[in-house]
Amino acid sequence: MSTYLQLKTKTANVLGRNDGGTANAIRDNIINSVIQDEIANSFPYSWNRKTNASISIDSNGQSDLPSDYNPTHKLYDVREVASGTANDVIYREQPRELFDSLSIATGGYFIDYNTNTNVYRINTSVPSKTLQIIYYYIPATLTADADICVVPNADAVVYLAAASFWLSAERDETNHDRFKQLGLQKVAEMIQRDKKAQPRVRRGSMFGANMGWNV
Repeated sequence: MSTYLQLKTKTANVLGRNDGGTANAIRDNIINSVIQDEIANSFPYSWNRKTNASISIDSNGQSDLPSDYNPTHKLYDVREVASGTANDVIYREQPRELFDSLSIATGGYFIDYNTNTNVYRINTSVPSKTLQIIYYYIPATLTADADICVVPNADAVVYLAAASFWLSAERDETNHDRFKQLGLQKVAEMIQRDKKAQPRVRRGSMFGANMGWNV
């Protein structure tokens, strides 16, 4: 894993500059944008999951999801943990238009956006429960030089950040396209390595979004 300072320095080096240790607002903001938007949204990575998060369902069967929940990817797992073994109640995502037809005993849910709290919300068929979820999160914004980036391939961050810098700061589309292609190659490598390290078993509607990569 790389620190924020290492990413800034590597990006400066790729751009052919010597200001890696000096603050550059455009470059530094782009690095965070690449991590939080382009890379975190490109694939449901195993290293980008948060496990065992508890949420409290209210009497209306609703609960706000964590503020760092990434709506690009479906929830990995939703369950009601029971005492003992082999008796957890697994919740499955259901189409919203069919939700009212579910019985109260059915472990179903759909997700919408809570305009009162400005976060995404889970709606379940069972009220007043504590559920345990596994979800994909938006990485925290890097601010201090010593902050650690969760992305395992630093080159993916650096090349994509350099591409965006060429376009936003220098208005150079040729260099943008070159570095963008290099960055996307690194992202593709990350995806393939993650698939090999974490074989995926399809369960219902766990992953419904086609992110443009072969699955």
